[in-house]
Amino acid sequence: MRISLLLLVTVMDDHLLQIYLEQAQEECERSFKAIEQLNAALASKGDPFQSAQALVHHAAAVSRIFWPPGGRDSAKGERSRRRGEALRHSIGVAEGHPVQDRALRDHFEHFDERLDEWAEGSSNRNMVKNLVGPRSSISGPGISDGDIINHYDPATNVYAFRGEHFDVQALTTGLRDIYAKVNKKLGTIWPHNRGRGG
Repeated sequence: MRISLLLLVTVMDDHLLQIYLEQAQEECERSFKAIEQLNAALASKGDPFQSAQALVHHAAAVSRIFWPPGGRDSAKGERSRRRGEALRHSIGVAEGHPVQDRALRDHFEHFDERLDEWAEGSSNRNMVKNLVGPRSSISGPGISDGDIINHYDPATNVYAFRGEHFDVQALTTGLRDIYAKVNKKLGTIWPHNRGRGG
């Protein structure tokens, strides 16, 4: 495994590496902009969900660069898998990183299917959409966790989708970690990048 990985890193020359890492850099920066907008919405008691979904979308784009999905075509899937390994190796990021998880993005992407699941499985068919605040602010036997679509608790930085919880702070910290590693690597292969903040 180590030999093939090193061979692939050699095949991915600095020019190609720069292209992929710059794309990851840009998606990280878009994520940070979404975080600023989310915080601004919360401060003004506005709706944070559009910004939260933008954050998740851009974080998923970073995730796909370093942990590409398999795909149906086995040859393309293998090529993507090797590319992901090479890129992770180039910046020193490991499996199990917080940015690797795309489950929340998948909920948004397949929202119609999630609604089908809710319609089939909800006992009372009561739905709460876009709840901001603690879970305890909505109570009663007619509302289960699975009936709450898009719940964000600013006190804990936890985003919940039908009772499945996602740590937004861990995702943000993971994005900053990848961004710093990407900037460091770009600075070694493209010195003009050194002035870019992290």
